[in-house]
Amino acid sequence: MFLRGLRVYWAAQLILGVMKISVKIKFAELSSLPGSPVYRHWRSTNVNLIKEEDLRVFVFVTTLFLLAGSAFSASTVTRADEGNIKVVEAKAESQFPDGIKFSVIANSTDGIDDIRVFFSKVEQQGRSSYRSVDFEPGDSVVGESVLPSGSGGDYFPPGTKIEYSFEVRDKAGAVLRTDSKEFVYEDNRFEWLTVVEDLITVYYYGEYVEDRANVVLAAAKENLERMLPVLGIAPTEPLRIVSYNNYRHMSSALPFRSQAVSEGLQTQGMAFSSERVLLVHGFDPTVTGTVSHEFTHLLVGEAAGSAIGQVPSWLNEGLAEYGNIDPTDDYNAALRYGIFTRRIKPLWYLSSFGGTPEDIIIAYGQGRSVVQYMIDTYGEARMAALFPVLQRTLDIDLALLEVYGMDQFGLDTAWREALGLEPLPSPDELESELDEASETSEAEASLAESPETDESPADTGAASESTDTAESTPEADPAGATGDDERDSEGGSNSPGCNVPASGNAPTGLGMLLLLGAPFGLVALPRLRRRWPFS
Repeated sequence: MFLRGLRVYWAAQLILGVMKISVKIKFAELSSLPGSPVYRHWRSTNVNLIKEEDLRVFVFVTTLFLLAGSAFSASTVTRADEGNIKVVEAKAESQFPDGIKFSVIANSTDGIDDIRVFFSKVEQQGRSSYRSVDFEPGDSVVGESVLPSGSGGDYFPPGTKIEYSFEVRDKAGAVLRTDSKEFVYEDNRFEWLTVVEDLITVYYYGEYVEDRANVVLAAAKENLERMLPVLGIAPTEPLRIVSYNNYRHMSSALPFRSQAVSEGLQTQGMAFSSERVLLVHGFDPTVTGTVSHEFTHLLVGEAAGSAIGQVPSWLNEGLAEYGNIDPTDDYNAALRYGIFTRRIKPLWYLSSFGGTPEDIIIAYGQGRSVVQYMIDTYGEARMAALFPVLQRTLDIDLALLEVYGMDQFGLDTAWREALGLEPLPSPDELESELDEASETSEAEASLAESPETDESPADTGAASESTDTAESTPEADPAGATGDDERDSEGGSNSPGCNVPASGNAPTGLGMLLLLGAPFGLVALPRLRRRWPFS
C-alpha cells in the first residue's frame, strides 16, 4: 500500500511538471509576435490563464490524492472492521497487594489471534501502555493479564485510578477495540465507603468510622486553602485519600522499605503525587497534622509538574511542614539537637534524606526551618514563583538564583546567619576539607592498628556477649497504633517519606539522648570544635 501511494504521488508530480512546461512554451511562442493581436490578448489575460491552468492542475492532483487516499483508507477500514469478533465480557479486578487483573471473554468464527489491554492512569492521559493478554487460541477464548504492583513490578498504591480498554484481533484481520472503562485499584481486604467534597475523596471502612473520615476530609480542605497561594496552583483533578484504621492494616499497603530505617521510624502517612493518592493512618492521634503534611506533597507534585524529580527533599518536606495545620515540636527539637551535636548538613546534601533515623528526623527539622525562613523573609508569592521557573530550568540552583538571587549555598548561608550559626565554606572548599579530614582519619586509623596486639579470649567473649545482648533487644511497638496492632514497623516510601520516631525506643529517643549526652557534650565540645571539618 505504501508503494502504491508513492507511485500515485510521483505520477501526479510528473503530470504537474508537464503542464507547467506547456504553459511556458505557449508564453514563449506568443512573446515572439509583439505586434500580434494574440500577443496583446495574451498580455492582458496571461495571469488569468496561468491561474486557470494552476487551478486545473490543483483539481487534477487533488483528485488523484483523494482517489489514492480512499483506496488506502478502504483497506484500513477493512482491517479495523470488527468482523465477526464479539466481546462477551471485559473487566478489571483488584488482586491486592499483587496488582490488577484484566480479564476478557471474546469469540470469533475466524479464530482469535491476538488480545491486548491498553491502560493509563486517569490523571496521566497520553501516557498509555499495553500488555499482551494470555489465552488459549480458538474461536471462543478467555484471556487474562496481570499488571503487577510491588515486588512484581512498579508499585502503585490503593486508590490509583486507571482507564483501560481491550483490543481483540482475529485471524481474518478484523479488529475490535472496546470502550474505555475506569477502575480504582482498592485494598480488597475491606469494604470501602467514601466521603466526598469538591475534588477530595476520602476512602474508609468499618462501622462508626465516618466521623473520623470527615476529620481527615476537613484537614485536607484546610490544608488546600492554606497552600494554594503558597504554591500558586488551582487544582482541577481529583485527589484521593485512603484512610486505614490502624498501622498494621496500612503497613501491608506501603511499598517496601529497608528494615534499618523502618525499625527506628514509623510511617504515619505517604503521598504518591503521580497517582494523586495519599495513604494515612486515620486513627493516629496526630492524624490532622499527618493528613495536612502529606496532602501538601500532592499539591507540590502538581505545582512542580514534570520537574517533581528536581524538587529536593529539604524543600518538599519543608513545605509539607509549613502546610501542617497541627504541627508538633518534634522537628523543632530535632533541629535543636542537630545544632547542638553539629549534625546540620549543607542544603545541597539534602536532595534526599538518608542515614540513621536520627539523621532523617534532623533533616525534617532543618527543611521545615529553611522553608519558614524563606516565606517569612521573602513572602508566599516568591515561593509560588519558584515552581514555574523550576519547570523551565530543571535545576534547583538555577531556579533559586532566578527567583531569590541565590543558590542553595547562598540560601544555606543566609539561613544559618539568621539563626546565629557560623556559615559553611563554599561547596568546593567544603569538599576539599572533608577529603582532607577523611585522609587524616584513615592515617590515624592505620597507625592505631598494631600487629603485636592480640585480642584476648576475655575480650572476645565480652564482644560476643555484647552482640548477643544487642540482637535480643525487643523491638518497640509503633507509636499511635491501636490495640490490635502487632509489632509491625515496616513501611516505606518512594515518594517523600513522612515518619516519626517509633515510641518506646529509649536508646534512640531525642529527649533521652539530650539528657544523657548533655554532660558529655559539654566536656567534649572544645575538642569537637578543633576537629570538626566545617569550622
